[in-house]
Amino acid sequence: MAESKFPQLITIENSLQTNAQILDSSHWGEDFSWEQLQSISHYFKPYSASKGMVIYKEGEIGTSMGIIVKGAIGVYKNDKLISTLRVGRTFGEMSVIDAQPRSATARAEEETVFLALDKASMLILADKHPTLAFKIVWNISRALSQRLRLTSAQLAEFLESNII
Repeated sequence: MAESKFPQLITIENSLQTNAQILDSSHWGEDFSWEQLQSISHYFKPYSASKGMVIYKEGEIGTSMGIIVKGAIGVYKNDKLISTLRVGRTFGEMSVIDAQPRSATARAEEETVFLALDKASMLILADKHPTLAFKIVWNISRALSQRLRLTSAQLAEFLESNII
């Protein structure tokens, strides 16, 4: 078994073809050709987490993100569930970009399989295939932008409902 960046998780031995098919079935498939998906699939590593297993802990330094293939990930802030992410969704993206402490805890809500991309792999991809790396960063930026818009709307609604 390959060495895991997540010691408590099970590394899955997938073929690059399988990884490309998984990426194709996620929202990433919309922005990449099949050939491009095959190229980037080399940089993603598949993992399995049993129900209740913590993948990332709030406050720990991280450098990887995941794309959910099967199952669901609960996102917890201060031990409170703030979101449940399902197949095709990404989590942990900020750490690939800024390597800062995790802003939330990610926990498998059921048996979960995900593809992980770490910063080191992203930098190698950027050297070998800069256009593909840019497209990945673009996808990450778009996901973060959508989440920020949602959070801003929720904050505005909360503030409106709590004005006396």
